[in-house]
Amino acid sequence: MKFLLMLAIAALVMLAIRTYAFTIYTVSDAALSPDLDINNRVLVNKLSKKDFAKGSLMVFHTDADYIGKVTSLPGDTIAIGADRYVLPNTCGCRDCKCVEGNCYIVDMGKRKSVVRYHDIIGKAYRIFPIPF
Repeated sequence: MKFLLMLAIAALVMLAIRTYAFTIYTVSDAALSPDLDINNRVLVNKLSKKDFAKGSLMVFHTDADYIGKVTSLPGDTIAIGADRYVLPNTCGCRDCKCVEGNCYIVDMGKRKSVVRYHDIIGKAYRIFPIPF
């Protein structure tokens, strides 16, 4: 009986950690090659939604979960054609009340996307490939 109780407690702790702190994603395409290949695994720290630097891997959710590499940070000036824009330090959307409303430009391989703070799932770290 003690064994089953301990097994249930361990399962609940694991479920809580996977839901709120860390999870593992598998890369589904080779868009970020050579950094990430198909079936590479990344560990996503859901508690780390701030401290991104250029080149950091980020997992975010818009209509699905995506992974990309941060190319521009809040406050950076980007050029689109002849126009120049500054990435805002606040979110600016009507849906959220984010205090930390930073926007990032994320390279997803074939395209780039603007990611708002409330769309970030967490910072991703590549873990070694498993041969099976």
